[in-house]
Amino acid sequence: MAINRIAHGSLFLTVVLFFLTVNYGEAIWLTIPTTGGTKCVSEEIQSNVVVLADYYVVDEHNPENTPAVSSKVTSPYGNNLHHQENVTHGQFAFTTQEAGNYLACFWIDSSHHLANPITLGVDWKMGIAAKDWDSVAKKEKIEGVELQLRRLEGLVLSIRENLNYIKDREAEMREVSETTNSRVAWFSIMSLGVCVVVAGSQILYLKRYFHKKKLI
Repeated sequence: MAINRIAHGSLFLTVVLFFLTVNYGEAIWLTIPTTGGTKCVSEEIQSNVVVLADYYVVDEHNPENTPAVSSKVTSPYGNNLHHQENVTHGQFAFTTQEAGNYLACFWIDSSHHLANPITLGVDWKMGIAAKDWDSVAKKEKIEGVELQLRRLEGLVLSIRENLNYIKDREAEMREVSETTNSRVAWFSIMSLGVCVVVAGSQILYLKRYFHKKKLI
């Protein structure tokens, strides 16, 4: 029984560490057209989250003369977090101040005339994935299973924070939905009241008109 428990525990730890390694970052490939088009990446992120990204141009048609791109990153409120022009490789890093959709856009400078679209690679990391674990291991002198457990602890905390964020968003959306339903109900009652008043006024008017004309 003890051996089975140890085996199951080791298997569970292996599976969790596997997912931790797989979900450590997000690689995105964008195809940017040559006719002045812009490609953007949007990510909904909560506040106080570290974001780190590397982007680089991959030109399969002309690798010796790689074209340059420009980039811009904005916050949900439109604040400029990163802006760089005419580079083949760049990096941006920031800590989110507010929750919402963060937008990263890339485009080719209009002065560059290219026959084929280019491919841009973006390595996007957030939260626990953006942490430099090599530095942590050297600083705290930990390695092996202990380091993996520290990563796992950070992942669990990140998941709990995300769940709390989703819970708060769900509560906000429920409150907005209830407020909207209440307003719609009052609007319906007011509309019904207006219709009753208008109908009653029309009946009284027609009744007086018919009496005046001695039709009834």
